Amino acid sequence: MYIPTAQEMAKALTYLYNRLGELGLIDYSQSNGILEAASKLRGFGSGKAWHYRIERSKPLILIPVSSARLNADICPIVFIDIEVDEALLEEKGFPLKTLNLTLEIINKSNGRLIHRSHIDLATHNEEGKYQDGPIFHLQFGGKSIEIKSEPDVFKLRKPRWLHPPMDLVLISEMLIANFYPEQWNKLKNQDNWIDLVTDSQMLCYKPFFDIANENIEKDSLLKSFWASNWDANQN
Repeated sequence: MYIPTAQEMAKALTYLYNRLGELGLIDYSQSNGILEAASKLRGFGSGKAWHYRIERSKPLILIPVSSARLNADICPIVFIDIEVDEALLEEKGFPLKTLNLTLEIINKSNGRLIHRSHIDLATHNEEGKYQDGPIFHLQFGGKSIEIKSEPDVFKLRKPRWLHPPMDLVLISEMLIANFYPEQWNKLKNQDNWIDLVTDSQMLCYKPFFDIANENIEKDSLLKSFWASNWDANQN
């Protein structure tokens, strides 16, 4: 099972930042939170227990793109909190200790939030138990923040959809493919980019699909991934 060292992850984030800039997908000055995260990762050395956070105050901001349906420019914004520990593989079956990956899309013409979604690792309540829902889940809306004219629908916390975990690399790939097809066609077959993506797939997707493959013919996958199955009292 491949888990990148902290130094390898720092190198990956730096490469991602540079490629996004070379393709004109970011304003370097607005997305330097990625470089700050890479710098902090280097402090973990060659270990396979590491943590990085890209704060909402310094998110990854992709360039505005025109939406014909809205007759406006929209802007994807990403922030993330992710913690990895190789020791969790044997204990839990996956190496992620913390994951909160948030995508927001803003209507640039009026500043309104038009989309918010999270891909998260379930959190614990005050009793130390996981929240109800899949251990890894996609959630629309979620925790409310102050944004101009935010609709009530963005404050909902359920449903939580079963979904594999993703990191900054994988969500960047998804956003480029969906919103920036010209840059995506230039990027998608480049060897260095594929190496970057496959490393993140091994970190995020492989443990998820290993568990899915183990259970798909004998049980409900939703039940198999239900957070209570991963409770601390079962370890």
